[in-house]
Amino acid sequence: MITNRGAETMEDIMLQEKNIVDIGFVNRLTNLPITSREKEILINVAQGMTNKEISRHLTLSPSTVRNHISSIFAKLKISNRSQATAIAIYSGMLDLKPVIQDWLKIA
Repeated sequence: MITNRGAETMEDIMLQEKNIVDIGFVNRLTNLPITSREKEILINVAQGMTNKEISRHLTLSPSTVRNHISSIFAKLKISNRSQATAIAIYSGMLDLKPVIQDWLKIA
């Protein structure tokens, strides 16, 4: 038996969905306002590299890497590496096929 929890209008439903999905987050994925160097660093962050590893990989000082990461977080309005990784994945910057293939080899 289907019960009516209340007379929800289409507006009510859309408002609830809007609260669930951060539309700003989705928009930020399609047009990332970061430099090419910041994109490079974002990919390395998403691959799980530490600041020290990124600095060695890109031949930058650790403080330069830290400054770039702070700039990325500010520009993308995020606060941690997990969010940065999600953005790299959802924006298509990070290819997950090799990661998935590695997981399948382990399993």
